[in-house]
Amino acid sequence: MVEKWLRNSLLVFMTIMVVNTCVFTQCNTSYNQSQSLKIANYDIEVHLDHKGKSASCIQKLNWKNTSPDTLRELRFYMYMNAFKDLKSTYLKNTRKMFGQDLKNRTKKEWGHIEVTQAVDRNGNDLVQNQEYIQPNDGNALDETVLSIPLEMPLLPGEVIELDMNFDVKLPRTIVRSGYGPRDFFLFVHWFPQVCVYELKVDGNWGWNSHQFMPGTEFFSDFGDYNVEIYASDHLVIGGSGCKTFSGKVLGTIGEQLVRFQAHDLIDFGWVAYPEYETYTSTYGDTDIEILMVPEHYAFADRYLKAIEQSLEYLEKHVGKYPYPKITVVDPPTHTLNSGFMEYPMMITGATAYGIPRSVRSVESLVIHEFTHMYFMASLASNEKEEAWLDEGFVTYFEDRILDHYYGNQSSLFDVLGARSGNAQQSRNEYVSMENPNLGKIARPGWEFDGGFKSLIYAKTATAFKTMERIIGSDIMDEIIKTYFERYKFTHPKEADLRKIIKEVLEKNTSNFDSDKYLNQVLHATSSINFKMVDINNSTKTIEAIREGNFEIGTEVLIMFKDGSSKTVNWEGSEKHFKHTFSSSKEVISAHIDPEQKIYLDLNLNNNSITLDPNKKPLYKYAAKLGHWLQAVSQWTSFMM
Repeated sequence: MVEKWLRNSLLVFMTIMVVNTCVFTQCNTSYNQSQSLKIANYDIEVHLDHKGKSASCIQKLNWKNTSPDTLRELRFYMYMNAFKDLKSTYLKNTRKMFGQDLKNRTKKEWGHIEVTQAVDRNGNDLVQNQEYIQPNDGNALDETVLSIPLEMPLLPGEVIELDMNFDVKLPRTIVRSGYGPRDFFLFVHWFPQVCVYELKVDGNWGWNSHQFMPGTEFFSDFGDYNVEIYASDHLVIGGSGCKTFSGKVLGTIGEQLVRFQAHDLIDFGWVAYPEYETYTSTYGDTDIEILMVPEHYAFADRYLKAIEQSLEYLEKHVGKYPYPKITVVDPPTHTLNSGFMEYPMMITGATAYGIPRSVRSVESLVIHEFTHMYFMASLASNEKEEAWLDEGFVTYFEDRILDHYYGNQSSLFDVLGARSGNAQQSRNEYVSMENPNLGKIARPGWEFDGGFKSLIYAKTATAFKTMERIIGSDIMDEIIKTYFERYKFTHPKEADLRKIIKEVLEKNTSNFDSDKYLNQVLHATSSINFKMVDINNSTKTIEAIREGNFEIGTEVLIMFKDGSSKTVNWEGSEKHFKHTFSSSKEVISAHIDPEQKIYLDLNLNNNSITLDPNKKPLYKYAAKLGHWLQAVSQWTSFMM
């Protein structure tokens, strides 16, 4: 303990010796600081060894027991141990990832994390009794959940403080956290993080402490973070929260100190890379920081515009962005597998040189990841057990934002006459599945054996789009605004969302049966395909069928030769639709779901029959084909 006191005293002295002229506040650290219960609070001091790809760290944990139970242990996520070897549960059935052959890795290219000290208020070092546990699969070689028994029981309402030391070694990036060439470091899910002790669906309290399993992401409690990073001064450092200080440390050669502060986060991540150029802007009350690598400088304005559009749209249709800042990290090409991910107040993008502005893959990714700040970071539902509550809503709003600003027929790409909207692509990802009935959405991520993204992201988003078209966009927005405002910073579950939906529908006197609809979407494997079968003017009948077991009502639009029309209802329970019309007028076409409300329909092209076809669309597509062939011919001749 004397050694520790001397070390901390020296660090305090060194901090005082930092050049004061470098002190600054990057964003508003005094924003609303009482949005969450602040169950898990962390002060972390990091000493980065950039040559060893590792860090030695001191962590002060302040954790409150908000349950009615007396606790005799704390559990911690130790995510970095998933990348210790191929024996971890996350990697044990994996030999290749992102094109990497993991079998040929050297020992230095793997990562790990180890707690070396955990001292309570009474001076007891608890690490001597710590042990790794495997609540999910019993894999004794998996070390992603750590149990630390307490010397004294923690009573309901009590707070425990632990002074912890830990060492973390980054792996060469496999996915997300890791290091890359030229001193690139992404520290995410990198510290001992307390698991969540919560009230479960069955009414009992207990630890939510799943191992790091394939197909899962993350779940943790809200709290305040104060993070100090000591590192080589050749590195540019960015991270979650507000940067409150950055400067060289006097008395050292080539060392800098960077401080971050953040309130009401569920996690903290940071990045370091010497080649970053920083772009800053402000939109409303939000500071925007973009860290760009040299090969992608041209994309900085596209990143910025995507963030601004996201803020504008989400603040109008969901709620006020609850944080003062967002950092966008552009990963270098050599470590692109660290991209495509979200962390509180920090997202990682991904791009490649030469992507034209008419192909908005960059924008869709940035918008998707930023939208996570609402559903992953602020609502913070359980991504391990109910990933659809995050990814489904995020994809739904990614679609809405892109389609709003760039058109629902052309928002994702519009190249040489070929175009597609983002929502169209999401729907297509679901309906083009080899087996759309592969499995239900509402299940933990580790239970998926294929189809995870098509179901969790695409089908859920398409189901929300269908619901929006049935009940109306205004009511849908009211549902989401109410849900966000009532449950932000509380970890809502499916039951909470259902409660809000029913409440808002009742308020607006809507007869939409949300329970039946969500049961079919989330807890069944049923699909739906409306198909128009026949128009018979001799028998004056129209026939259609509904393939699949998904029951939902719709309309059929009947068009007569004299230009008049008639709309009839098709009840959801009927698999076979037969309508007899008494009019003497000749029917020329019939169209199921003419407004395309049922976006979950697997095939929208078989929803109609016409006896007097309009040849204009044929001419239009023939012209497009000719245009494409001409463009390809010109491009080929140019390249040769």
